[in-house]
Amino acid sequence: QNYLTYSNSVLYAKTGGSGRISSLAIVAITAGLFVVGPSICDYLPRCMAGTLLLHIGIDLVLEGVYDSIGQYDWLEYLGIWIITIVMTVWGMTAALIAGVIAALSTYAVQSINYHNPIRQILTASTLRSSAWNRCARARAILDNDQSGRARILIFELQGHLFFGNVAQLTDTIKIVLREKEQEGDLPIVVIVDFTLVVGMDSSAAHAIAKLKKIMHRLFHVEISIFVTGSDRGGFPCEYALSEALSANEAGGKSARGKEAEEEIDLYDLQMAQSPPGLRRESSSQRASQRGSISVTPNTKTAMASRLLNVKTDGRVCESLDDALKFAEDILIARVDPRLQNFSLTDPSFRAEDDTDAINLTVDEERHRAKCYLKDLLEYFPDERTNECDFLSTSVDLIVSMMVREEYKQDNILWEQGAESGSLKIIVSGDLVSVIEETGASEPVARGNVVGELGLVHGTKRLTTLMCSSPKAVLYSLDTESWNRLKKDHPKVASLIDEVVIRYLAHRVQHVANRYFHTTLPV
Repeated sequence: QNYLTYSNSVLYAKTGGSGRISSLAIVAITAGLFVVGPSICDYLPRCMAGTLLLHIGIDLVLEGVYDSIGQYDWLEYLGIWIITIVMTVWGMTAALIAGVIAALSTYAVQSINYHNPIRQILTASTLRSSAWNRCARARAILDNDQSGRARILIFELQGHLFFGNVAQLTDTIKIVLREKEQEGDLPIVVIVDFTLVVGMDSSAAHAIAKLKKIMHRLFHVEISIFVTGSDRGGFPCEYALSEALSANEAGGKSARGKEAEEEIDLYDLQMAQSPPGLRRESSSQRASQRGSISVTPNTKTAMASRLLNVKTDGRVCESLDDALKFAEDILIARVDPRLQNFSLTDPSFRAEDDTDAINLTVDEERHRAKCYLKDLLEYFPDERTNECDFLSTSVDLIVSMMVREEYKQDNILWEQGAESGSLKIIVSGDLVSVIEETGASEPVARGNVVGELGLVHGTKRLTTLMCSSPKAVLYSLDTESWNRLKKDHPKVASLIDEVVIRYLAHRVQHVANRYFHTTLPV
């Protein structure tokens, strides 16, 4: 019956059968043969049945063994031959059992297929975090080869970490650090990223916990950051790796008599400085630690971390962007701790202190707008003394052409796809940019310029922008004023072009664009 059913299906397909009429016809013929078939079999020559079976057998062999060449890898193709041989020798039932065993074996072998646990090793010299508007002095520190991003070393891990490959992982990290030490280029910050790690067994988790101690004690790495990956609640293992990475040794001393590593309290660095509407939970609400940052004591980094600890909470780095942002803060604070409190060219107000911004006068708001804009344009003020007067005069002119705007929480500044008609500087408050199709969002803090690409290039709005704080004050330069500025003061207008170029360059170099995917050379 199996052969007859199969032959009918093959005959139906090869004769071009399709549609409801053809299907009903073959059903009627099959039903008729079911009734009269036994009585007419005596009149059919036996060679016809043998020919039919031979044809079906050859067709099945060609379809299963020959046509599948090159469509499967060698292990899967081997399973097909095993099933063919078992069916020929022992029959259908044994072949079914062999097929199940072959499928399970193939899945197991493919699942444990060897992958290098380290996807890539790179410095952060070409990477940028989402901290867009750092002051000129801070940018100079981060661009310096001795004190900046080049001293951040990133290990990106991947796949399954288990007892079979974790030794290679730890040995590779130690070899790389030893080479850096011999070259006199030992990193200040080491980031170990678990974003692409699918799972870990307990052996791998224990080895990672020991690796942290080795990096601090043997290679004197000042700060190590372990990134869990977003939206999965911690490291992909049952072992409490976050707690193990964060735990100090008893009494604060190690077996070798050295002080144990200090631990930074960092709860979601991005959310720590986000507007209240974007904060997901407080430190008392979180159930578990999901990442780890540890610092070697008695170093510049330890002193810098204590300064940063005032404005951060928890000990979480869920994304590489959070880790890179904190590492940049550490590097800046090591060189000039004052920049953590005063990040603008004018130190008359604190960058992170926005509580008094609600009661600012219009003159004070304009002063802030000028400082923010000057901060975006001024890279090396000490070396560009001749340009300082031009820069100050130009900023004064640009801000004088701007109009003050005030928004309340959930007010929409513009919607995705709308025509671009202005550029805005955020003087106080916070905004959030949302891609409507995906729901992806990004907070936009005060001091940033928004809408610059649409104003200069004429593109439609690429995201929806809305106010996420109770109040936000912005200063806006509309298209008419921009055209007048280009006509009357083209050199001043070129400064706005400089802001556009700087923001686009930062986007191109953002860690999300240059870390996981291949990008165009820039």
